[in-house]
Amino acid sequence: MIQISYISKATQSMSEDDLEEILRTSRENNGRLGITGMLLYGNNTFVQILEGEEKVVNELIHKIKRDPRHADFHVLKKKTIDQREYADWSMGFKQVSGKEFQAVKGLEQLVEKDFNRTFLEGHGSIVDSLMEHFRKEQLRKVGQEELALDHEDRLIQILHQTIRAAVKVLAVLMVFTILWGVVDVVYIIYQKLISPSFTTFTIRDIVSTFGAFLAVLIAIEIFINITLYIRKDVIHIKLVVATALMAIARKVIIFDFKEITPPYVFATAAVVLALGITYWLIERRLTWGEADSL
Repeated sequence: MIQISYISKATQSMSEDDLEEILRTSRENNGRLGITGMLLYGNNTFVQILEGEEKVVNELIHKIKRDPRHADFHVLKKKTIDQREYADWSMGFKQVSGKEFQAVKGLEQLVEKDFNRTFLEGHGSIVDSLMEHFRKEQLRKVGQEELALDHEDRLIQILHQTIRAAVKVLAVLMVFTILWGVVDVVYIIYQKLISPSFTTFTIRDIVSTFGAFLAVLIAIEIFINITLYIRKDVIHIKLVVATALMAIARKVIIFDFKEITPPYVFATAAVVLALGITYWLIERRLTWGEADSL
């Protein structure tokens, strides 16, 4: 994969409707193409980062160059990446004003008129600082906190590194758990196949076997949570809630209604409803976060 950042000048001042149209189209197309990134706009200047498969990104850049809504297109940086930095956004957005610089360490002396091609071309580190600041700001808004490895407090930095090491150990242990679960499923099916009473294989036996399959799938989802935590230094709340829903679904599927009481069923239904609403709210919050400045 590659990541490309570029800067360009708007051919005319962009209204909120104009920006909404750009974002709507970008998010639709980027979602379809598997491209993620972020767009900054201020002082009639665009700064954008795009990341994805090299061929797809290059084709999109070629198309963007021909867009009549901007001119003076210039690539600021192009690099190969192993993982996405803006994986949560098909196109994040921030409208830059003078006050935004005041919130970024080291950029307090800048003003809105400094957000222009001439100045930013010669100060690439400023673009990097802005993008990183707004990326972290958006993550905080959707409830995702980072374990920064470059924290200004040395003790906190050491503690963060220790936690990351512990999480890697958990990831290894989870792999063993998944493999053990797979072996267990195979063994259960094998026992049923060689059993003399194979013809008496009941619906209850099928449901029990299905529950074992789901247990392995849940373990895989937890492993994804752990590895995502390692790769991006964040707890992906949406994925955690989705995993919880899968775990509850497994319980519902293997319910033995002859043994459980009605209050237990109603309580389970309440949990499913609560998790479903939570997932919906997070999904909406992610959408609002992308369009926060509009």
